[in-house]
Amino acid sequence: MVMKKKEEIIVYQNPDPLLVSKQGIFPGVSLLPNNEILIIFSIGQAFDSSDQRPFVTKSKDNGRTWSTPKQLHNHIYGDHEETDTLKPLLLQNGNLIATGYAFVRPDPLTPIVDPISFEVLPLKNKISFSNDDGESWTKPNSFNVLNKPLELSGPCIQLSSGRILGACPPFHLGENDHSGWIIYSDDNGKTWGKLSEFFNTPKGEIAAWECRLCAIDNNGVAVIFWTYDNVKKINLNNHIVYSHDGGENFESAIDTGIKAQASNLIWYEKNIILTIHSHRESPSGLIIRKVNIENNKFEILDELDLFKDESMSSDSTNISKQFGSLKFGQPSLVRLRNDEILATCWCYENNQHIIKSFIVST
Repeated sequence: MVMKKKEEIIVYQNPDPLLVSKQGIFPGVSLLPNNEILIIFSIGQAFDSSDQRPFVTKSKDNGRTWSTPKQLHNHIYGDHEETDTLKPLLLQNGNLIATGYAFVRPDPLTPIVDPISFEVLPLKNKISFSNDDGESWTKPNSFNVLNKPLELSGPCIQLSSGRILGACPPFHLGENDHSGWIIYSDDNGKTWGKLSEFFNTPKGEIAAWECRLCAIDNNGVAVIFWTYDNVKKINLNNHIVYSHDGGENFESAIDTGIKAQASNLIWYEKNIILTIHSHRESPSGLIIRKVNIENNKFEILDELDLFKDESMSSDSTNISKQFGSLKFGQPSLVRLRNDEILATCWCYENNQHIIKSFIVST
């Protein structure tokens, strides 16, 4: 069956744009046991503002309408700010965790990335817990894996064994020493360690950013990621890797042939995954693909443009300009119980950052 876009839906936009700046970015989506859909995303005065906090919204009608967002926590950090970014995961026991990171902001006007030196502010990895379908959450606590700041920008997954996996690189913008890690927890998120590396190059000049993973058949794991050459200062094609032993070992990375940046994927059916890709270099747009991964390949079977818009391109001259000119990203896919697909991203429309979803039939 050919994929079709059925609806576009605004999940969140500033209700009072003439009175106050409220920018919505970085959504993460989870389907709850009661068929509600939960999204955690960040709201702040600006894209990189120090007052960003995670908020929670829900839908009871398969993504057609959304509740007024509620702030996930009200913790005050004292003499500094911490800009939390969290993504939800429904655990097998019915509870939720939200994992991610926070940049430590010494003052409101210090940018996350220094535009001259490309030095990045200190980063802490964070986790919050909920046992009531996301109605309330614990204060996000820090967790540490080998003293590395990890760009855990996507949701974790839980394997049938109960083990939780996350895909992330140690985050920095230097020219070398880049790699992609799998981290794990065997106690529902209480403690974490490093399990393996899914990607590296001899000199470490190629970064694996905005990594996303999904479980596939027979204890398998697939990871797709934005690939960037820090020496040549260019975006490469999205790459994907496969593991057949629960993320402990990975096959060599496969070039997907797709010139895109932030991406995501979900398991669809035997040997088939759905992927979604942010194309920020011309031709710009957001595209879903149905892909055959049998025998460790990446064979595109179908494509669907959610939007095409050259005005949404980014300036990729260098990474500072690229990060500073992003207009959409962090896409995700969730399969609803009526077999529709909910695709979600943040994007810049009508002079504000909003959270948008698309309903897709497959």
